[in-house]
Amino acid sequence: MISFTRPPLFFLILFIGLQRFEKRRLINGIVFNFFLFSALMDAALIVIRLNNETLNNIAIVAVLIVMFFYLFGIVLLLWNAYIVWKKESHTLSNMLTLLIALAIIGSFFIPIITRLLHIPADVKLFFSTIVSVFLLYIPLFFYLYLTSLIIYQFNRPRYQQDYIIVLGSGLIDGQFVPPLLASRINRAIRFYDKQVKKGRPAPKLVFSGGQGPDEKLPESVAMQRYAIEQGIPIKDTLTEEKSVNTLQNIQFSKDIIMADTTKSNPKIIFATNNYHTFRAGLFAKQARLKADGIGAKTSRYFLPNAIIREFIAILKMKQHQFILVAIASVAFAALTVLLNHM
Repeated sequence: MISFTRPPLFFLILFIGLQRFEKRRLINGIVFNFFLFSALMDAALIVIRLNNETLNNIAIVAVLIVMFFYLFGIVLLLWNAYIVWKKESHTLSNMLTLLIALAIIGSFFIPIITRLLHIPADVKLFFSTIVSVFLLYIPLFFYLYLTSLIIYQFNRPRYQQDYIIVLGSGLIDGQFVPPLLASRINRAIRFYDKQVKKGRPAPKLVFSGGQGPDEKLPESVAMQRYAIEQGIPIKDTLTEEKSVNTLQNIQFSKDIIMADTTKSNPKIIFATNNYHTFRAGLFAKQARLKADGIGAKTSRYFLPNAIIREFIAILKMKQHQFILVAIASVAFAALTVLLNHM
């Protein structure tokens, strides 16, 4: 029994150490999954050894639940796409679950199409090998990203912050704060209020967001006005009015904070929506800003599209790794075709 518990314990200790040192890394999710799967293997071995009917039934039910979500994943994606279509604008970013469902359905017809087109066996083998590599890499990478995102939601910064950066997004009619952005500001305000109630100095809220071509004022100014309406004193607010993306939100806000503070190492966090926290954390790390995020809740129906969109953005951030996988898959496919002729 002892030998079975060593791997999970090792990976658990390693995961805790990595989390304490730096939360904003994908490797944390990888190590956590090593812990999870090794622990599940131990649990499975215990169930087999005990041969307890109740435990066996629980294990069977767990497997059936996993199979249900796997087999009916397409139905769930299509259902989510329908809900989003009814409630949100019909933009490409809001149709990601629909596109993925259609892609999965289309993949079932690929063998039929290749037969009808009489594609040469070598060409079929070459491209099927490449597709197989990506069908393994993309879902695995997505799972690891999703694990890291979920783990990041458990981040609980202490109520002793000097600044809270609130990340901006688009405005309604070019001047009004939309519900999604309001949830970010409200999340920062709740943290602000709790810190004050604990008798500690109020943090300054740094509203970050420039003015788009279709906006009548900078996003940060609209955010500041909203916060003041909610009772935040103007002296506890700062605005960053030049950024056009999340990385610039972090970089430019950092510059404003360092110009405002007398501390060499002020305590900083950022507020955004829960699905955006991990990627924003990666940007904070890229900007060499020691800051973790707090996330505002997002409507459940909106989460799948938002998470997929974040994953695509993560792939773009890791494009060098993606290119290496693409090159390796082409080389592996060519080698497979070559070995097939030997």
